[in-house]
Amino acid sequence: MIKEKAKKKWASTRKLLEITDDEYNGVTQEDANLRFVKMKLQIAVYYMQLLDEHDSEYQVPWNKEQFKWALRKPAGDKKKQQAKEWCHQCRLMRDKACATWNYEEAKTA
Repeated sequence: MIKEKAKKKWASTRKLLEITDDEYNGVTQEDANLRFVKMKLQIAVYYMQLLDEHDSEYQVPWNKEQFKWALRKPAGDKKKQQAKEWCHQCRLMRDKACATWNYEEAKTA
């Protein structure tokens, strides 16, 4: 998949994962937890976007309901652990797939 197509595919998800000013400037533990969850999921989405760019086969480690649950307040330790696990699973998929990727740059005239 072309890089631009992969970006478009994940654009709405990345939009949901944007950290708002209130979340960024928040000083409560819940704000910190939500920032952590969103950052881990941003990284996971980045890994899946890379997989798409290289036309790799993969299974998204969460479904729509689980994703919504992770982003809903209150964000506690269970959600932090789940986001961390999903990020780790995506990294492992990327690591496994990248061994077969062709890193040759396209020759231009």
